[in-house]
Amino acid sequence: MSGAVDRRTFLLLLAPAIAVATAAGAAPRTEIPLATDLQADGRQARARRVPLVILFSLPGCPYCEIVRRSHLAPMLRDPDRAARAIIRQIDIDGDQPVTGFSGERITPSQIAKAHGVRAVPVVAFWDGDGKAVAEPLSGMLLPDFYSAYLDDAIETARSRLAARR
Repeated sequence: MSGAVDRRTFLLLLAPAIAVATAAGAAPRTEIPLATDLQADGRQARARRVPLVILFSLPGCPYCEIVRRSHLAPMLRDPDRAARAIIRQIDIDGDQPVTGFSGERITPSQIAKAHGVRAVPVVAFWDGDGKAVAEPLSGMLLPDFYSAYLDDAIETARSRLAARR
């Protein structure tokens, strides 16, 4: 009997997360520009002295959609916030080759593997050469605080880039 109560309590606690994930999965996908040429993005990041913010994602991932819709897309729509970073997305199961930082053609899965991405969503913060300038945000973390985590990571990346001058 106590096993049923424990299971029921667990499902009750899990219900809000399931509801959010289900709602996000039912909504149309919010678009963030796909990374197609990291070499060009890197040049732009160096010229503007801003980090590259890369969302590693998978189609159909409800948590990835929450990060896109609730955090990255609003950032792109706000000119002041958009000026703080270059935001791109890499679908790790994508089959379109990407130009890497050295000009080589690589697959999204090779990029993910090279950066240790095994699960999504992951938001990485890179300099113009693809080197980390802040700790990546892995998973959805706490939804109420995610914007603060994202803003803090971008500011950390910007500070580290500024210190290199």
